[in-house]
Amino acid sequence: MHSTLLALLLQATLPPFPAVAVDAFPPAARREISTVQREASARPDDVEAVGRYAKTLHAWDLWQPAHDVYTRLQHLDPKSFEWQYLDGVALQRLARHADAANAFREALARSPEYLPARVKHAEALFDAGRIDESEALFAALVKEPAAEPAAEAGLGRVAAARGRHELAVKHLERAVALFPELGAAHYTLARSYRALGRTDDARRALALHEQYGPRWPAIEDDVLARVAPLRDDPRARIRSGVKLAEEGDLAGAIAAHEAALAQDPSLADAHGNLISLYGRTDNWAKAEKHYRAALASGVNLSDVHYDHGVLLAMQEQWDAAADAYRRALEANPLHAHARNNLGQVLERQTKFADAADEYRRALEAQPGFRLARFNLGRMLIGLGKPTEAVAELEKIREPRDAEAPRYLFALSVAHVRAGNRAEGIKWAEDAKQLAIGFGQRELAAAIDRDLASLK
Repeated sequence: MHSTLLALLLQATLPPFPAVAVDAFPPAARREISTVQREASARPDDVEAVGRYAKTLHAWDLWQPAHDVYTRLQHLDPKSFEWQYLDGVALQRLARHADAANAFREALARSPEYLPARVKHAEALFDAGRIDESEALFAALVKEPAAEPAAEAGLGRVAAARGRHELAVKHLERAVALFPELGAAHYTLARSYRALGRTDDARRALALHEQYGPRWPAIEDDVLARVAPLRDDPRARIRSGVKLAEEGDLAGAIAAHEAALAQDPSLADAHGNLISLYGRTDNWAKAEKHYRAALASGVNLSDVHYDHGVLLAMQEQWDAAADAYRRALEANPLHAHARNNLGQVLERQTKFADAADEYRRALEAQPGFRLARFNLGRMLIGLGKPTEAVAELEKIREPRDAEAPRYLFALSVAHVRAGNRAEGIKWAEDAKQLAIGFGQRELAAAIDRDLASLK
């Protein structure tokens, strides 16, 4: 009797089972959603069936119905982290930021260390206007390497909202140094640059925002990762392929992109991605085929030409690669990676002054592009301008990541060439210890030999 009464009380408080009209959906969506909806409606109190229904709606970007089903799941399974967290994600997409912040807070009460939820909680609080609370959370997240770009971007947004644009620029430049494709940070940077009267910088930042759009630094999210596979249309296959490529599974990434094209041959971004994917597997013929297809689409030509340039450079076809980079720059003069790569080709052709000019122009387009600044520093050393090289290389002393040892070694060389022997030794020692720490034995040995010649 007691268990029966509890069941009746539960039924009385449960939100109604939300059914979705699927008739107007595309065939793939209609097929997948109607199947899981039928199963869930037959077992409306079964957490597994209703959960699959909610996540399928989520996978198809049906945020309001997904939220409705997540609400029912929170009554069916009140101790679950998963339903609170995924509901927060759906509420964010519905622009219900205060509700999303509450959902993430409840989720974190169940799993306090889950990093994606911590980041999203801070973002939702900011978007809800609770800036002081969000600032505290972003400040804590800066200490988490995987979350640092998003946290620095968040602190930049906080500073900009308070009118402290110099501080905003400091945080946002750090964010795009860590993750150059962070489009939202470039947009906020453009606004802060404009407020400071830095109109040229604002123009470049806005162009980078337009180039990178909504790209965002990925944080491994096991809970959200279980949602995407429930959608099986061409766009979902491309997203899966991109993720597989990021994880190093090139064969899987290629298969996912080819499967997307089998469903829809007109997908320009699938052709574009396959240029580099086939290039990374040395399948030049297939890469060239997809370059031609991407070119014919007329979409995102700057990246298409850039990827083709990388493909040609991998085959050591330097003149053809330089032409491809120039075509990328004709389509988008602010394509910093095309500028940098063109500089590297010019360097190979011993056109050192021209190479330095391209590296400078890459930095004008993207000031936080560390590799371009390193390349410029090297060229300035080679051109007999070590003092200028020091000034450039000083700007990439941080962060102390796996790239830093060679940057610090170059700074050491620049100091020695400029007559600052003691400074050169100091930075060489620093570079050596950092290289050892990252397991870069050959670089550490090269630095050690250089140090021996200086002492």
